[in-house]
Amino acid sequence: MSQEKTGDLISQRKIRIEKMEKLRKMGIDPYPSKVEKDHLNSEIIENYDKYEGKTMKLTGRLMTWREHGHLVFGDIEDETGKIQLYIKEENVEDTNAKAGNIGWEDFELLDIGDFVQATGEITKTKSGEISILIKKLVLASKTIRPLPNKWSGLKDNELRFRRRYLDMTMNSEVRELMKRRSKFWQAHREFLNSQGFTEINIPVLEHIPGGGDATPFVTHMNAIDEDFYLRVSHELPLKRLIGGGFEKVYDIGPRFRNEGLSDEHLPEHVAMEFYWAYANWEDGMLLVKDLMNHVIDEMYGGQKQFTIRGHEVDFSKWDRIDFGEIVGDHFGIDVYDPDLKKIEKELQKAGVEIDFTLNIPRGIDNLWKVLRKDIAGPAFLINHPIYLSPLQKPSQENPNMVERFQPIIAGSELGNGWSEVNDPIDQFERFSEQQRMRDSGDAEAQWLDVDYVEMLEYGMPPTFGYGHSERNFWFFEDVTAREGVPFPQLKHKYDENTIKIYGRENLPQVDADEDDFEKEVTLNGGSVSAESQSDTEDSDRKVDKQDITKLPTRKEATALLREHVKDEYQILHAKMVAAAMEAYAAKYDEDTDLWYITGLLHDLDYFEHPEAHPQTSVGWFKEWEYPEALIHAVDAHSHLNTGKIPETSMSKALIAIDELSGLIYAYSLMRPDGFKGMKAKSLKKKFKDKAFAAKIDRDEINYGVEQLGVDLGEHMVELARIFETMPEFKTDK
Repeated sequence: MSQEKTGDLISQRKIRIEKMEKLRKMGIDPYPSKVEKDHLNSEIIENYDKYEGKTMKLTGRLMTWREHGHLVFGDIEDETGKIQLYIKEENVEDTNAKAGNIGWEDFELLDIGDFVQATGEITKTKSGEISILIKKLVLASKTIRPLPNKWSGLKDNELRFRRRYLDMTMNSEVRELMKRRSKFWQAHREFLNSQGFTEINIPVLEHIPGGGDATPFVTHMNAIDEDFYLRVSHELPLKRLIGGGFEKVYDIGPRFRNEGLSDEHLPEHVAMEFYWAYANWEDGMLLVKDLMNHVIDEMYGGQKQFTIRGHEVDFSKWDRIDFGEIVGDHFGIDVYDPDLKKIEKELQKAGVEIDFTLNIPRGIDNLWKVLRKDIAGPAFLINHPIYLSPLQKPSQENPNMVERFQPIIAGSELGNGWSEVNDPIDQFERFSEQQRMRDSGDAEAQWLDVDYVEMLEYGMPPTFGYGHSERNFWFFEDVTAREGVPFPQLKHKYDENTIKIYGRENLPQVDADEDDFEKEVTLNGGSVSAESQSDTEDSDRKVDKQDITKLPTRKEATALLREHVKDEYQILHAKMVAAAMEAYAAKYDEDTDLWYITGLLHDLDYFEHPEAHPQTSVGWFKEWEYPEALIHAVDAHSHLNTGKIPETSMSKALIAIDELSGLIYAYSLMRPDGFKGMKAKSLKKKFKDKAFAAKIDRDEINYGVEQLGVDLGEHMVELARIFETMPEFKTDK
């Protein structure tokens, strides 16, 4: 085997491809459809006495290769571990294309990383190493990229997570972690099935997301032309099953919460919920404790003490924490009859940044979080106030609190258990209050699900419900969320080698970061990418600000945009607005160049000077003697900041287009056809949903549309049609 000691990835890849072609010329298929495997490597290692002296066929990835004259030692690794290859030249059969084996004389065509089938006698070397004395080596799969020489060269977590298959190849402990993750859920199923529960898979797509205070993902079903939400919880469909006659049901599967990524949260993760008819929260607390003990025993063989997030947690004993008592003792607040001003004062004293809509539920929840972080647990938090639990049954002891508990482990809430509300009138009132909060701007408040209320009117027995996610597993293992799943979500991007090998033009959805790999040209001491030159024909002339008088050319405006704006989305946004402005100029028989360039430059200073936008660029435009119409439109499009009232059709159109283009673009990302075929009904539905593209100023859009005197729905469809024709969005690009 030749050793790859030098050379970059591309040159090594070229060498391996040449080897692959040589194998094919010899009549050896480098990618056979099948090879034989008698046993796992671990089976041979663990039961050596049983297999000693027997001829076996083993498979795996070639991980090491050590040549010593007419003797070679190597290692192949399968899912269960490594076994040593013991190769003597005189024992190895010659290359045989028909049989597919590679002889001693052609070992140079093998590489570290290749998958092979090794046939030989199970034995031990003089040093006592369990080995397979090779008779035949058959290539199972040729690799054309080299593995990292040492994993120390790939310590960057982002690189590990982007190529998790490499992480698993080089780190067997990552594979073992994923196996324990599988066992974690297997233990759940074993326990729940033993208790008489039935696993029923419920829909992932919902008309109304319910069961959790989380922002949903939105998608569109073309077959019926309606939007759906990816479930944030399993809750309401499972309770419909209870209403339909089941008494013990559960589901384990993914749920989706369109919120931040962190060491403890992923927008997509696996979760479990179960529902138990004729039981209450006290029954459920005992069952959950038994469930947790079973899972821990199955995974860790009876271990009870864990170090989790810096906390020492002993699962041999569980405490109970009263919500009202702990908050009252620390903050002097009666959580069942709270005062909002007192809550705000205590939040400020505790150093909590109030970057949310402050109301009693949000305030009390954030005060509890101040206390929670110091609780090691395990413990059950009980006696929650009713306003924090819109779907739970009120306590018979105190109607201001609910029959609910949460497991608290290592400073975090790792589950939810509750007695369900089955009074349809009570449930409707709670849903309605939540919907009012949502309509007033609280994007995390519950949605009103009338169909669920109607199910309750047909009757649902007393029911206990509980759910938790794989966050429990991450805590047991004391790993981050991304470490605890096989393929964590990351922003899509290509590295330099990928672009060089496959060609940028052949790669879909190339990210902005690859601009570093483009050829750059000088512009005013800065740079613009070669891509930006394609917007004009005379791309060879250097542009200088001092040369820009009156209205700049489209090329000059594009160069300025690239000079001052480094965010690729902001550049794309500017081009979208410019395209729409040009179309509306043609519609109104106005100067299309003037409208296009105004749209292109309307946010020119925002990237560098957001706090002084648009005054900074207005100053530039005056200095460069740009047309007054352009200056007025840019000034007026931020009329709430500048006080400048839009007086021209161009300034009004800019307001009507600017914010709305962001909303339509966000909607296009959800649809398989992008902008194509967008309908006014669907667009207006997105417009009304304040949780969707929440940062878009709907009032500003309405103001612009009113000023321009156009119908909102028709305006939306027109913009979508314009954006669809842009080169950036053409599917055949």
